[in-house]
Amino acid sequence: MPISWKRIAEQDEAYTVRDFQKAAQRLIVDQVLYQANPKQRADYDLVATHEIVFAEALDLFGCMLDLNVQERYAACVPTVTEVSKIPLMHTLLALVLRKLYDHHMNSGSLHAGIAGVSLPELEAAFQESTGRELPMKPQSELLGMMDAMKRWGIARLVRTENLGEAAWFAEILPGIQSLINERTLVMLKSHAEFLYEPDGLDDKEQQKESSL
Repeated sequence: MPISWKRIAEQDEAYTVRDFQKAAQRLIVDQVLYQANPKQRADYDLVATHEIVFAEALDLFGCMLDLNVQERYAACVPTVTEVSKIPLMHTLLALVLRKLYDHHMNSGSLHAGIAGVSLPELEAAFQESTGRELPMKPQSELLGMMDAMKRWGIARLVRTENLGEAAWFAEILPGIQSLINERTLVMLKSHAEFLYEPDGLDDKEQQKESSL
């Protein structure tokens, strides 16, 4: 059992009880804290400094702390993963993103642990891996799917301006290594195969989408 935040704060006068509470809450809600993210930096530094205590606190919620000091992120990884409520397209996208991340890592094309992927590359990889079309238009559907990936702390869309025209590309974040790990990969693949069943596929997928 972890000792109270009050006792820990008394031992480290640089932080208050509220600092520890806020860092723990943000870690659970955001799932991944990145030192490179200005909004998460202070919380990441606190978690990294008091790794053992935060690991004990997360254990009470059925989660484990994965602190990657090389990539400078801290991940809250559920020990019991519930995938039954994840829509099929979200499941497939997460699997494709992990595959793309591994490809860029093996080819040495990561930048600060991040894989930059153009939308055409993402679209082609999705079609090749799943046999389905990634919904590029209307763009709002793709944005919605990537918003889910951002909430999970594994990827995000980045908008750039080039000669007055907006362009988008995807960044696959290093925390995907912790959240989409070997055990999660097996569960997500099994979940996707279940939803791919011909009988009731449309009903199942529509039910999942409507529950969001």
